[in-house]
This record gives sequence, structure tokens and C-alpha cells, in this order.
Amino acid sequence: MRASLDQSDVRVLAIWEDDPTQSAMTIDLRLDLISRRMIGTWSVFGALDMDGPDCVPFILRLDGRMDCGRDQKHNTFWRTNLRQAHIDLGESFIIHWNDEDQALYRIQKIAILGSKDI
Repeated sequence: MRASLDQSDVRVLAIWEDDPTQSAMTIDLRLDLISRRMIGTWSVFGALDMDGPDCVPFILRLDGRMDCGRDQKHNTFWRTNLRQAHIDLGESFIIHWNDEDQALYRIQKIAILGSKDI
């Protein structure tokens, strides 16, 4: 399915508020350009740069779970409110690592997929 004039397929770059040099996140999603919300009922792909070369790819499920595909002893399912968040420069969302620990991420860049202007 192709995006219409009021939708666009984009790559979002978000940085961790506590330390912008660590754990950057990218995710590809379909964005409603009017409401600035993520749309679609499918899973989308992203990655977290946890510690330099330790990249953690994930699938963002419809229910907000970030499925990292590792075994259960490594807490492979994190949660985020990104599907409900306002997707625009400077806006923020939360990743819940577990019941006690979470991180605030701020959107730093949004690029149209396939565009030469990144």
C-alpha cells in the first residue's frame, strides 16, 4: 500500500534525553502529515544504538511492545507509547525498559524514506 498525499513513509531519529550521545533510536513508519501520528496496523522496524557497536534491532508491535527477538532472560520486550505520540521535531515519547525503569526520547530528525535530503 502506498502513502497518499496526507501520509508519508518516514525515518524518525530520536535521542535519549539523559545522554544524547548514547542509545539513539531510528524507526521507519508511516506518518499522517495532518495529525502527526503514526498510522497503520502493521508492525514496523527500528533499531537502538545501545553502546556504539551494540545495535539492537526491534519490531514495534501494534500493542506498543518493542520485540528485540532475543531470549526471555534478556528482557526482550520493552514497551513504548510511540504509536500514540505526536511525531514532530522536538516532541517526546517514553520507552519502558521494565516496570521500574524508563527513558524519555526526543525526536531530533524526520526524513522522508527514499529522499536524497536527509
